[in-house]
Amino acid sequence: MDPLEHASIPVLLYLALSREPTLAGVLVLVIGATFPDLDAFTREHRSYFHSLLLAIPAFVVAYLWGNPYTLLFSLGWLSHLFLDFFTGVIPPVYPLARKGWGIEITARGGPSGFGISIRTIEHYPDPRHDYELDVGGSVTLLVLTLAALLLRLH
Repeated sequence: MDPLEHASIPVLLYLALSREPTLAGVLVLVIGATFPDLDAFTREHRSYFHSLLLAIPAFVVAYLWGNPYTLLFSLGWLSHLFLDFFTGVIPPVYPLARKGWGIEITARGGPSGFGISIRTIEHYPDPRHDYELDVGGSVTLLVLTLAALLLRLH
């Protein structure tokens, strides 16, 4: 999943569910939602910042601290991991174990009928390399998110 999708999906949820969304809240959420991909600059992508060993304690501390911005950051971080679980793998206990898991859902339909298949994916983190992102399909989601921002934060 690309950064535009990782940022747009939690922002749309925030705008839909928050009684009084703020621009500062949106910015912190976007930073949190894209933060885990910083581990692409480490030895392996989808490693340290994609691990629940870091994300869950960060969320608990943010929740107990009660600061809305740290909570939004940690919720953005968790949304990133949730979305990656359905678009690849996350290594839940990295660095204790490098193997990651995810779920692949495929829907097929046509003249012969309709079907949905669900399978578990197991994979190790990718070694560090240059990443190329095709964000063309995400531009529509970004435009929709910006429109929702304008409507909700007027």
